[in-house]
Amino acid sequence: MRVFVYPYDEDFEIFLMHKGLLDLEIKDLLSPVGWGVKNPEGYVIKTQINQINLEEMDAMLLIDSNRFELSEEDIMLMVLKAVKNNMAIVLNRCVTDELLIEIKNLCKGASAKLIDLRKTSQYDFVNSEKLQTIDTPIVTIVGMGQRCNKFETQVSIKVYLEKLGYRVCVVSSRRNTEFAGIHGFPDFMYGNQLDETAKIIHFNHYLKKLEQEEQPEIILVGVPGSIMPVSKTHPEHFGVFAFEVLQAIQSDMLIFCMHHNIYKDQYFEELKNLTKYRLQTEIDAFVIGNDSYDSFSIEAEGNLKYLTFDNQTVSEAMKTYPPNVYSRQTYDMLAQYVLETLAEYADYQVM
Repeated sequence: MRVFVYPYDEDFEIFLMHKGLLDLEIKDLLSPVGWGVKNPEGYVIKTQINQINLEEMDAMLLIDSNRFELSEEDIMLMVLKAVKNNMAIVLNRCVTDELLIEIKNLCKGASAKLIDLRKTSQYDFVNSEKLQTIDTPIVTIVGMGQRCNKFETQVSIKVYLEKLGYRVCVVSSRRNTEFAGIHGFPDFMYGNQLDETAKIIHFNHYLKKLEQEEQPEIILVGVPGSIMPVSKTHPEHFGVFAFEVLQAIQSDMLIFCMHHNIYKDQYFEELKNLTKYRLQTEIDAFVIGNDSYDSFSIEAEGNLKYLTFDNQTVSEAMKTYPPNVYSRQTYDMLAQYVLETLAEYADYQVM
């Protein structure tokens, strides 16, 4: 199915880097005016739907985005234009129940197909207060917050290991990733129906269920948000997700994703101490992302803003960093390091 993607931003770029993950042909990218997203390799981002050759499209892929919230009116306007041009709507975005009804009614009235790719985690809550032992090696990916390449790191490691023949199970740091064969972070972790203790127990049992069903050789677990608040204005859920996940599992390796900046070796050591005492887990490797905080937005109200840097700029800054610091250009080396690190543990043998 030939699709154009809306609203495109950097979060979707990993799927352009690994197109084999999707059973879709990405023909074009549409991003709202003012978002200022850089063109990914092989594509020129459009800002108006009339810039796209709609005759080449079978559908519009409606996705989540990490940038400013789109109004429901903006979304419905784009859906309307797509169905008027005889396109299906492929839905992979979190929307309200009311908006979903509007989209369904619009598609029905125009005899347009609506394909909902979203899947909720299939998990039956257990009546237990005990943690189960997960025998498969677990690699956990945490970070400084949004847009520090956490999900990209998870996917890149998965792709590399699967090419070598390993069975890999991924519970990602995002929602709505099932369309790429990756489990989204379970919905029950976001809600307030469960207290913190119950979330820890249920996440542990959820991962055990995946281990039993898929029998992977390696499990990758991505954690949403940051391990700590960015500022008083942007608390980042106070690092609660990281605490809950790392209480629920025994992580065999921890990868810490960071925003791009100029760091001294001492800073990496401080982060190691922070995770050791706050999360009872030591960092094995770091990943430097392609974005950094816009410093003016850290204490300001509203959404955090970011500056984006190309791969060369990030690589230049990393020349003096320790050897266990990686970037987008060295994901394969990181994946190999994952294998080597897990193989060193006496209790595990990665086959």
